[in-house]
Amino acid sequence: MTITRRRFIAISAATAACGISGISTAAASTQQWQGVALGAHAQIRLGGLEASRAQKLLIAVRNEISRLEDLFSLHRPQSALCRLNADGFLAEPAPDLLALASQVSAANSLSEGIFDPTVQPLWQTYAKAGGKPNEDALAHARKLAGWHKVAVDVDRIVLPVGAALTFNGIAQGFVTDRIADYLRRNGLSEALVEVGEISAIGAPLYTRGWPVHLGNTDGPAVRLRDRAIATSAPSGTVFSADGESHLIDPVSGKPATSDWQRTTVVHKSAAMADALSTAAALMPLEAVERMIKSSGNAAFIGQHARLGEVRFEV
Repeated sequence: MTITRRRFIAISAATAACGISGISTAAASTQQWQGVALGAHAQIRLGGLEASRAQKLLIAVRNEISRLEDLFSLHRPQSALCRLNADGFLAEPAPDLLALASQVSAANSLSEGIFDPTVQPLWQTYAKAGGKPNEDALAHARKLAGWHKVAVDVDRIVLPVGAALTFNGIAQGFVTDRIADYLRRNGLSEALVEVGEISAIGAPLYTRGWPVHLGNTDGPAVRLRDRAIATSAPSGTVFSADGESHLIDPVSGKPATSDWQRTTVVHKSAAMADALSTAAALMPLEAVERMIKSSGNAAFIGQHARLGEVRFEV
């Protein structure tokens, strides 16, 4: 499998964001941490804050990301998700896992079943076969798909025999939301949070919002203020040199073959923006427009091979 999309975590904050007054330029500094989170390169930067406060926030944010990774990560063998996939059930799921499952259900409904974490067996089938599985293996994996087959209750989550989940199309947005909420609770009113997806808290002084570029940095930017944005690119991760997309249709069992080169959704929730942008890459234009209109107060910006840039919002 070839990964061609660079993802990272970045949190930037201004001094005014914390409501801190009387901090001299010498006292304020940029504190940062780099590592790996959610299977991607991670960088957390807090600029313009008093050093000791920034360090405390860095530690708290890293701990929160790690706590959520222990629930959703496919890269940690003892995560709740890995144990659920291995055992077929999970007793007493954590509140955050139940909250994520609720958002999965909402995205699954809005996308008419296209956003579906039960594609994990299909994904594994393609990955093991270098993007070219035989029809028998593909048919078997396709039978396991279907979010409606997953039983989610407050005391237990149960999968069909042989089924498995991946939250890669929504967990990054969910974690982004949680970190943004944490920073708000700690007094930040101007910050940009990216944990795979992006959430804006307020906006820098005298601006219309945080500039977020959809393509390269010299292209047009979307201005975000108290909104989140997520982008999916079918060719961002591929299974082989032939370019089979990592995004898989749960109904057909086939990788994305649409003309979408990039699908972006702006929403109040980074988790929903993440899920809906993922689904949009697998859907025709009419279905995408229907999904966005049903989601309420969202915007879509897509780059289409034949139609060019497509935009609409509700």
